[in-house]
Amino acid sequence: MRSGAVAIATALTLGMAPGIRPGLSAAAEAAPAGSTAQSGGRTVTLITGDTVTTDGTGRVIGVRAGEGREDIAISVHRYQDRSYVIPEDAVRPLAEGTVDRRLFDVTELLAADIDDTQRDSTPLIVTYRTAGAASAKRELVAADAEVERNLPVINGQAVKVNRSDAAQVWDALTDASTGARADATQVASGIEKVWLDAARTASLDQSVPQIGAPTAWASGYDGKGVTIAVLDTGVDQTHPDLADREITEKNFGSSPDNVDRVGHGTHVASIAAGSGAKSGGRYKGVAPGAKILDGKVLNDMGSGYESDIIAGMQWAVDQNANVVNLSLGGTDSAGIDPLEEAVNTLSAKSRTLFVIAAGNEGPLAGTIGSPGSAAAALTVGAVDKQNRIATFSSVGPTKDGSLKPDLTAPGRFIVAAKAAEGTIGTPAGDGYVSLNGTSMATPHVAGAAAILAQRHPDWTGQQLKQALVSSTKPTAGLTVQQQGTGRVDVARAVRQTVSSEASSVGFGAQQWPHTDDTPLAKKITYRNTGTSAVTLSLAVQATDAAGKSAPRGLFTVSTKRVTVPAGGTASVDVTADARTVPAGGDYSGALVATGGGQSVRTALAADPEVESYDLTMNVLDGNGDQAFFPFIILYGLDSPALLWNAQTSDGVVRFRAPKGAYNVFALVTTWSGGAAGTAELTQPRLSLTADTRTVLDAREAKPVSLTPPDPDATSNGAYASYIMRAAGSELAAGILTGSDFSRLRIAQSSGAPASPADGFEAQVGATYSKGTDTAYDLLYTRSGSF
Repeated sequence: MRSGAVAIATALTLGMAPGIRPGLSAAAEAAPAGSTAQSGGRTVTLITGDTVTTDGTGRVIGVRAGEGREDIAISVHRYQDRSYVIPEDAVRPLAEGTVDRRLFDVTELLAADIDDTQRDSTPLIVTYRTAGAASAKRELVAADAEVERNLPVINGQAVKVNRSDAAQVWDALTDASTGARADATQVASGIEKVWLDAARTASLDQSVPQIGAPTAWASGYDGKGVTIAVLDTGVDQTHPDLADREITEKNFGSSPDNVDRVGHGTHVASIAAGSGAKSGGRYKGVAPGAKILDGKVLNDMGSGYESDIIAGMQWAVDQNANVVNLSLGGTDSAGIDPLEEAVNTLSAKSRTLFVIAAGNEGPLAGTIGSPGSAAAALTVGAVDKQNRIATFSSVGPTKDGSLKPDLTAPGRFIVAAKAAEGTIGTPAGDGYVSLNGTSMATPHVAGAAAILAQRHPDWTGQQLKQALVSSTKPTAGLTVQQQGTGRVDVARAVRQTVSSEASSVGFGAQQWPHTDDTPLAKKITYRNTGTSAVTLSLAVQATDAAGKSAPRGLFTVSTKRVTVPAGGTASVDVTADARTVPAGGDYSGALVATGGGQSVRTALAADPEVESYDLTMNVLDGNGDQAFFPFIILYGLDSPALLWNAQTSDGVVRFRAPKGAYNVFALVTTWSGGAAGTAELTQPRLSLTADTRTVLDAREAKPVSLTPPDPDATSNGAYASYIMRAAGSELAAGILTGSDFSRLRIAQSSGAPASPADGFEAQVGATYSKGTDTAYDLLYTRSGSF
């Protein structure tokens, strides 16, 4: 731990009315005015040991530095109704991508009930590098971190950090114990990344015939000899529809046993493989001949930690499951998270297919959940009985720009088995309930995959995925980002012999402007498992994000026809030419190959960058030297955009951002004589209309001071912040620096000032106390400038 004798309560109030007391000393016994107790708010201890207090709306009203951390500057941010608290020694790991941003996303932590009332610990997943892993693990144990589970598939561990041990565990996770400067802190050498072990939740008569299952049954394929692992809230095998279906079960979560007390897992299992016995066959599942593995990864409230789900996935593969159904998910983020990594790794190392819900966060674009966002997943959206997209069904692309979902299946008003102790669903007859969600769509596809696995027992999971995605039935008027290639059609999948080896083809985001872009070509290979050659006619159907036809020539094919030999392959090239869409934007569609009774669909997507520019910021510290790991955030003022600076140690911060207006926040640390000074800089309004170079100079920052009425009062906390209107919401940002203003400098950087419409207001505040019964809250405000 860093040296320090007494924990001081420091606090930052952002956009709050005067009179709210951010905090008192750690020794104070009574709850102060404006505290959690009085505001209906909550308190969260960060992994660094710093404590954040929020009001009833989730707005940060106080931050208490952890013991021995009084010299660490802390910034607080609120934008688009999300709050972040970033200690200075987390800036570099966040910029380098070695610490999960969710660990400092207060809104996310509160949503997951990771607060000091709900629990006394923070769940982590720590992944390791090959070199130094053993040493890193020993350091964590020595710091009293508790290892809950080993996760070999991602070379990681599930770790629990008790609130009282957070600061010393943070030191073990990073190189802070070596005495490193706060702004130079990195994760320990043997650690690859520290993740929040976030909770994932369940993704809440005519649907089985709708996808062609009875036709497949008539051909002799009902999933017999195939195993489907249902990783969910448990499966009630006492239900007549699931009697004798279950091979084995295992509980991975916090529940005492495998009993389904929610009803979600039982409903899902019966959609995939229920016999329909209790209803005389009316509610028979898609693959009634398949067997079930019951992995309880979600607790009796319907949620489970990522580490539990990963362990369940590994177990299912070890049990030789052909198909794994995951009707669950959570928020996706850029990059590969532990669940996505597990899906991709296990898919590559086994013959198992992971069928995963797209999520229920539609209808807006970019709402695909994780782990449905994993490249190897067969990701499922939801449609109704008329094959219209369900309004709740999540829409692509993923946060990495990939095309998802892969296909759709029925997910509205689905009647299936009710668990004896289940609590969810609308009653739909004795022993049955009706539910909506991509959770219900997903087991339709898992059952279809089981039927296809029976038809082709030698196929890998990815071959099953290719065949199912290639043989769908599209709905007119829907984009590929809504429906993938279309609604699953198991009858066609069983009889069709030609499939595309690529479930989808993405052409990425070529940089604007597009007038000089080089067309990009990608190869699509068709495989024919039949005994006769098949000649296919090729055509492209494509639209923009609004469903309007794409410009002619955006997607072209190298030939109008291709013959795929029996037992062989044939390839064609598809080209995307961004010159046809000079303004950029999201475009998607499908290459449709028809002939010989076959209809093969391959999803296509291109995302030419909209008008965007480079923003280069040369950041100087208070000595005039290049700043070391400054912390810069761009806030979109015209439309929502939150951009954090990436890794930099040369004081030059580079952004690529769409044309528009932004607010710039900067935290710059200056070291002199072994002591650190902090400058808070802001440029209220930066207009990005061309490639731009600018300078943020901490030498422009000036000292701050406030004087309490009683000169003998003790300073407990000091902060500087600002609020303004941004993208239809409120933006608030600021810094607290220990118990007084001695470290803090502030400045408004050169550039366009805030406009009256921005509602820019700066605040400088401090708290003082004398004894146990006198406290002063001082607040100085200025409108229009910092």
